[in-house]
Amino acid sequence: MIEDGQYRGGLVPYGYRLEQLGRMNKKNKPVLDLVIDQDEAAIVREIFHLLVNKGYGTVRVTKYLNDKGIKTKRNKGPWRGTAIRALIDNPIYIGHMHMGETLSPKFENLQIIDDDLFARCQEVVKGRATFLKKDMTVPERTDTGSLLSGLLYCKECGAKLYYSHGTSKRKMTDGTIRVYGRESYRCYTKLNHPNGCAGPSSYSAELINDAVLKEIRRFLTVIRDIPQENLLEKAREKHDGVNEVAYRQAEQDYFEAHKQITALEEQAIKALTGENSLDISIVNSMMPKYREKMEQAQRRMEDAKAKMEQEKEQSKEARREIGELVSWAEAFDDAEPETRRMIIARLVERIDIGADYSISIRFRISMKQYTGDVA
Repeated sequence: MIEDGQYRGGLVPYGYRLEQLGRMNKKNKPVLDLVIDQDEAAIVREIFHLLVNKGYGTVRVTKYLNDKGIKTKRNKGPWRGTAIRALIDNPIYIGHMHMGETLSPKFENLQIIDDDLFARCQEVVKGRATFLKKDMTVPERTDTGSLLSGLLYCKECGAKLYYSHGTSKRKMTDGTIRVYGRESYRCYTKLNHPNGCAGPSSYSAELINDAVLKEIRRFLTVIRDIPQENLLEKAREKHDGVNEVAYRQAEQDYFEAHKQITALEEQAIKALTGENSLDISIVNSMMPKYREKMEQAQRRMEDAKAKMEQEKEQSKEARREIGELVSWAEAFDDAEPETRRMIIARLVERIDIGADYSISIRFRISMKQYTGDVA
């Protein structure tokens, strides 16, 4: 029912409208087709951008849309988080109609969102789920003053460091009051149990931020300076075609075993009809051996094919990953604070801070994967 891409009734998704394109039904009456509504499509693109590149959560996206007076599809109330989550899960935005779990082929004329951006959005929203706690891969919030919130750990005791912003006031000689702000990252193990940690209770956020940014810029500079095709070539080197060779060899063994079985069957028929004097028991004793060979070859073919499909997906993921790396490298220095926090959270898994402000960064992506060097 959905394979032909024709609208068959129901609610029209946000980003689309119904239009007569000249199609007629069996009763020769005009019917409506789904087309992209460019105004709403611009909002759809903005929603995906806010979630993936700006670090917004679904609730914050609704506030953004409601504050700007953007109307919902049926204009029956404000935007809600459930509507945003349903929107970003709908495969229509990458050109696939769906009925339950069944997807139609891709219809380019209905695609609003790039496939990679759509997939990344699913990862980001799931990665921010608060029930994941320490396994979260995306910052729960990016609208705080903390550049490295959720990534910092005390190297001395292993506890997470938390962002703190304090102020102090000083009366100047002219009688005016000047307010000073102080940002820090604090080890609550040290604060609550002084003997439980050998490090300090507080670290200067400015010093740590500067040191971490320096290392991240160094990492991204290396990526930016390598031609993208070279990065892709490095990624391809991980897939050296072994499974393709294994598949071809298994296929050859399969056809050879099949050929032997066919030959034995022909000899058996001739023996039964008296065309040769071959003992039929010999044929029967040889047949299981070749059937087993054919079955083994078939299993090897299936195994190699599954691994080839897996490699294909890994190569696709590597291309997307490289594209992201390059875009981060190009955008990082000029990015808005929220976007910069999002890039850092997606690039960095963990940062350990020593009592002497020594810094150890564990990147989610190893530079060795693409350059042969250790980041």
